[in-house]
Amino acid sequence: MNKLSDFIADHRERFADVDTNVFVFAWAKITRRLGFLSIIEHRYLEASAAFIANSQALQALTQPGAHPVTEEQAALHRAALPLVADLHLQIESYYLFAKIILDDVARAIEHYFGSARNLALDSHDDLSRWLPAYAEGKGLTVSKQLLESVADLRQRVSDVRDQKVSHEKSPWTMQGTSWSLDGGGASMVMMRLYPRETDPRQFNSEQLPKLTQAIEIYLDLIVGCIVANEDKTTLKLAEKKVPPEGHS
Repeated sequence: MNKLSDFIADHRERFADVDTNVFVFAWAKITRRLGFLSIIEHRYLEASAAFIANSQALQALTQPGAHPVTEEQAALHRAALPLVADLHLQIESYYLFAKIILDDVARAIEHYFGSARNLALDSHDDLSRWLPAYAEGKGLTVSKQLLESVADLRQRVSDVRDQKVSHEKSPWTMQGTSWSLDGGGASMVMMRLYPRETDPRQFNSEQLPKLTQAIEIYLDLIVGCIVANEDKTTLKLAEKKVPPEGHS
């Protein structure tokens, strides 16, 4: 995030008054919501730790065979309900805002280099679909790593937000929670009740710090691409100051 903020602060000086402000605000949307992701990730880690501690305490009280539920076990079961709700809230919120950030990046790129006929970059999905053709039309140099990162985040963020969070419509979908023993956070699990062969496989959300790392790498690649192609911008450049006569 600091690298992106430095890019905005340094790069804005290239443009004339109106365009420098529009440039800043286009990218400030992104840094603002990156702050949201940081808050959500912190809350996720806290919610994850609380859920795992509760689950492990319940496991410790579970004995082989059939036994009546003790009051202590019942209390842990009751405590689990708000813990799961908090955890799932943080996970779903992260995907929602991460998708918005990716869409804002696509629009910021189009604003910087200009629109291209039939190649609108209105979302991250558009960017993943049109970036090679858009770059060719604009004469941009785009690295293989950036293309791979765009495709990777479409699968890990955009598709999850669309298919698992915002537009999951099946009444047969069940949601649960799992965690690993590697010290990472818990995951939201989605699966179909009475699954058919055509139903999607079980889905496990990623540990959010891993997604944050992938998004940070992506933004670094975006900044590198813009700097490498900065001479192709359609924004109005600031006039170069000419030193007074007699000065070098």
